[in-house]
Amino acid sequence: MILPSIRLFTLGDVVLQGSPTESTGYLYSGRVIVTVKVPTTIRHLEVVFQTEQPFRDVLYVEPAEGGGRVWSRGSYEFFFQIVLPGHLCETMYTELRRVSYEVRANLHTGALGGARRTAVQAVAVKRVPYFGAVWESIASDVVNVSAVWRNKIEMSAMGCSRVQRDDQPLRVRGVIRALEKGFKLTKVGVILEERTRSRIGGIGGVKCSSSIAAQRYLKAKEGADSRQSKDWFGSVLIDQMAFEMELQIPKAYGKIQYDVKHGPVTVSHRLAFVVAVVDQLGRGTSLRLFTPLHIMPHDWVDSGDELPSYISSFTDRVLLRSNVRPNAASACQAVLRGSRASNGLSMDAEASADMSRRWSSIGGVELGGMASFAVQ
Repeated sequence: MILPSIRLFTLGDVVLQGSPTESTGYLYSGRVIVTVKVPTTIRHLEVVFQTEQPFRDVLYVEPAEGGGRVWSRGSYEFFFQIVLPGHLCETMYTELRRVSYEVRANLHTGALGGARRTAVQAVAVKRVPYFGAVWESIASDVVNVSAVWRNKIEMSAMGCSRVQRDDQPLRVRGVIRALEKGFKLTKVGVILEERTRSRIGGIGGVKCSSSIAAQRYLKAKEGADSRQSKDWFGSVLIDQMAFEMELQIPKAYGKIQYDVKHGPVTVSHRLAFVVAVVDQLGRGTSLRLFTPLHIMPHDWVDSGDELPSYISSFTDRVLLRSNVRPNAASACQAVLRGSRASNGLSMDAEASADMSRRWSSIGGVELGGMASFAVQ
């Protein structure tokens, strides 16, 4: 028996705007096209927004007398809208949790054994600040931070926007200034770190993990400012040296995730300007200057405007803690309109001089504490 074919067309990913309360009632729409090659008994057609606890809504059901209805040869087009709750967890593939979604269109026929045709599309759920948020009107902030290590070396990072998109180059300028003579430079680079925090249910604890999403270390004679000697490796820091660096941000859902501010698992990012120096006695020290970055989806920018910064994060409603239900789509509803088409398819507070310093026993010294952003 020749079974009908089924195709599913949707409008892309789910992009929720604002907090779980603000984004309630998102309409996810699309269409299903069923092509019948020979007269076939159809029992029902459904579209499912698949989650950890999938919700199903029947779009076509057989007549009350049973036995199904025979669909004649041709193409049938059905439009659907699924109302999604605002508390959906964003798509993520982290060490602490994996969240993924898909949309399924299932066609059940009256053939022997109840043959079924299925069309599937993976869909990502993203969350962005809502239009008109307090911090949307703030001009895009750029990284401009500095710190001093033991009154011996000053490090500065500047130039790139604090809000970045995935799958694009990130450019930053790093400056190293010697406050004490005798240090030789042996390493220069930049790191993009991803940090994940997960609440441990029932005991009020938190589990954390971190990973390197991307990194780039300059080779000798690479990246140095044109006004200074390009052979920087092993050279003595007399005054200051500047470096232009470029780091490729990976595509989301591979080595990096978008920032996640709500739910049991949160994701944040920070940029580190990394240098290694050797003093006159041959003792090496690795220094890292950290500053927060925010990785946002491309979907939020349609007009080509610059993304705003999180400089006013404490007044940004997207960043405020909220009580989120972990089970995603238990309250979804679907609405169907069906029709038949014949013969086809119809700092900076962050960089203040009195910043606190954090010392790491692994990999040298971290110059940190510059960031006002904190994951709740």
